[in-house]
Amino acid sequence: MKVEFLENDTIIIHIIRDIDISNRNNLGVLLKEIGVYLKRKYHYLYSGLYNVSVYQYLDYFVFEIHKISNSSSIDFNISFHPNSLMLFEFLDEDYILGKKYYLDGKYYVDFKIVSSCFDNLEFGKVIYKEEVENIMRKAIIVS
Repeated sequence: MKVEFLENDTIIIHIIRDIDISNRNNLGVLLKEIGVYLKRKYHYLYSGLYNVSVYQYLDYFVFEIHKISNSSSIDFNISFHPNSLMLFEFLDEDYILGKKYYLDGKYYVDFKIVSSCFDNLEFGKVIYKEEVENIMRKAIIVS
């Protein structure tokens, strides 16, 4: 699990889990697991109202958790984006063979290429949301 604390009360969580996403209750289980991890490792407790956007591709999930307001209870507004397009960004052209996209000194491949070996993820960055479409529109294809 990779955790990024951003300004404006936003947390980005990257997590790899093999779960049945057709059952939306499993997203709640993942949120609970994330909450336990945040409490144990960072002493962060959920409290208040949150907007949660969940992006999923294969067994890889990105949770964008944004705190909207404070309150004594906990509530989540969850929007789920299954089968989201994702790219893997890296700097060294020779790191991954095959079809790549090149833009502004960085290389990108379809996330599916690196998804079989999650150890590779420490050498780059996962790109998702509207950034993917922007990169694919502007980048040149190299092999």
